[in-house]
Amino acid sequence: MSASRWSAPGWAALVAVGGLALLAPSAADAVRWLPFLLGLVVFSLPHGAVDHHVPRRLGHGRTREFVAVYALAVLAGLALWALAPVATLVAFLVVAGLHWGAGDAWFARTVHGRRPFAGRGDAVLFVAARGMLPVALPALAHPGELARGADAILGAVGAGAAPVLAGAPRVAGLVTVAVVVAAAAVSALRAGPGGPRGRAIDAGELLLLAVFFVVTPAVLAVGTYLLVWHAPRLWSTDLASLSPIAPEALALDASLRADLTAGMERE
Repeated sequence: MSASRWSAPGWAALVAVGGLALLAPSAADAVRWLPFLLGLVVFSLPHGAVDHHVPRRLGHGRTREFVAVYALAVLAGLALWALAPVATLVAFLVVAGLHWGAGDAWFARTVHGRRPFAGRGDAVLFVAARGMLPVALPALAHPGELARGADAILGAVGAGAAPVLAGAPRVAGLVTVAVVVAAAAVSALRAGPGGPRGRAIDAGELLLLAVFFVVTPAVLAVGTYLLVWHAPRLWSTDLASLSPIAPEALALDASLRADLTAGMERE
């Protein structure tokens, strides 16, 4: 698969939306919820509709057991939203960051041709950096704007206003994100995808994401990321599980899991 074919539309979309935020901030503010709504209709609902294929992708056929656990998880999630909405939102964002980081790991391995992780540190750095950029950086770079978005979410369950990051905690958070992303970039350039071009793509994506989330208002940035970056990359795995080439896709998924596990166990 050509890395440019699958990646270039997402790169171009981030550049375009970031440019809009810089050159026409009022226009960017007017459409800040549009990517979220589009992503919900175009990707999120169909994505959830194929969740029952997860057992097949994992290599076993325990669909009934999976559906039962899935239903219990949904009910538990609804209960947590009602009982502790702020803590649940934080937990949701942490899980989302891990999910997005792992999704980029799959994409980098299968599309960009990234080599297996050399050790636990490389694996953790990659997933942490790719997860922190869309979750932590918007909250730290645009705390007030993201708080308004969080208020809208929490208001739907009758919760109070979301806290706004400021002062020393915000500075510490920004420094942490900067250190993790810089370390991940060095790791990519040192032992990332094969060849200079592959390593440049790996590190360049980190730079693109970092700049995008700094210059773009938080709600617009996260919604755009979901719509043009994460969802298309994730859907490539979901569609593979339904396609005639599913056996090849499943073998590729198994290979990736083995690579990640080996990298996490290697020192």
